[in-house]
Amino acid sequence: MARSLAIAAYLASLGSPDRPKNPTDQPPRPTGTIIWARCSHPDQLTAIETLDRKLAEDGDPVHIVATLLDWNPNYGDRALPEPLGRENIRDFIAHWQPVMCVWVKGDLDPILLAQIRSADIPTILVDATSEGLDDVAGTWVPGAMRSLLSQFEAVLALDQNAADRLIHAGTPAEVVLITGAMEDCAPTLPCNEADRGDVAAAIGTRPVWLAAAAPLDECELLATAHLLASRRTHRLLLVIVPKYPVMSSQIAQAMRDRGFNVSVRSQEPAPCEITQVYIVDTEEELGLWYRIAPITYLGGTLDGGGCRDPFEVAALGSAVLYGPRVEPFQRHAARLNAAAASRLIRSAADLGPTVEGLLAADKTAELAHAAWDVTSRGATVTNRIVAFIQLRLEELV
Repeated sequence: MARSLAIAAYLASLGSPDRPKNPTDQPPRPTGTIIWARCSHPDQLTAIETLDRKLAEDGDPVHIVATLLDWNPNYGDRALPEPLGRENIRDFIAHWQPVMCVWVKGDLDPILLAQIRSADIPTILVDATSEGLDDVAGTWVPGAMRSLLSQFEAVLALDQNAADRLIHAGTPAEVVLITGAMEDCAPTLPCNEADRGDVAAAIGTRPVWLAAAAPLDECELLATAHLLASRRTHRLLLVIVPKYPVMSSQIAQAMRDRGFNVSVRSQEPAPCEITQVYIVDTEEELGLWYRIAPITYLGGTLDGGGCRDPFEVAALGSAVLYGPRVEPFQRHAARLNAAAASRLIRSAADLGPTVEGLLAADKTAELAHAAWDVTSRGATVTNRIVAFIQLRLEELV
């Protein structure tokens, strides 16, 4: 793929051909097909991780190597620093040998794009906006922006306005698609269907709510909330999945001390009719309980300390409640809040009334459906990108 004269002139205008050496050694290259995902912001990494997971679902040895422009060691297990300067970029490409590049959003770096073009690596632009176009287009080199944008085999724009501006700036109209944002989607947690059927049969028509990944210090607020929510629904069952299984015996005793009839999953495979609080002390069963409980409170979100991904809950049809401390899933919570697809609990005193208010099946179903819609929209865009990449890989590999 020959570099255009406009790009060559533009690169010459940038000054020094090489920036300082990248100090980070490259890890060993895995076997299989490598796709390079160039990210400009850490927020983009989770969407790329979703893309990587979906590409690997068919069992083919496809790996995405992400680089991050705004890198620091905190992201060391998720992305590599973006190579800086022509020599480092060439070394990076020679080491990883990517067959494709996924360029996320804008920040069109002419030096980086020129090296990708010289290496004849097919490149697509996703989450494309008009952001940063003026900075490049404002240079003295005629046609620089048009040359940069014509490099992309496909440009997946966020909306019509972005598509119009990109085409006006020089992107060939035939490669522009309006797809919306490539969203990060939590993996669907597995479930043993036979176990689910047995538990569902044992619970029957009893209303259920779940506290997922609950820390030990939330026993008091869970007990208070359950007492309040049970005032009108005397058969209400609270299922607690502790943050760590080792906490189970302490949580069970704390709930017994508050007067509840408590049973533990390792001793009783399913709650009985008189069980008021059921403690799940076995590993990796959240996928089952999200499917069982129509209402889920994310433990740890009132006082902080980390929580589960609210998208995990939403994807499996449970209405999700959480407090203000949703780190590190603020973006997911914000998207659910914006769509009225979750309930934000401002204080511990609000948990019981919120659960009580959602016990009506129609209210729970409305919330859960709105949440599922949020997660499925993001998955649709990601699936379209996966399909495009898979078709292109069949031609390249």
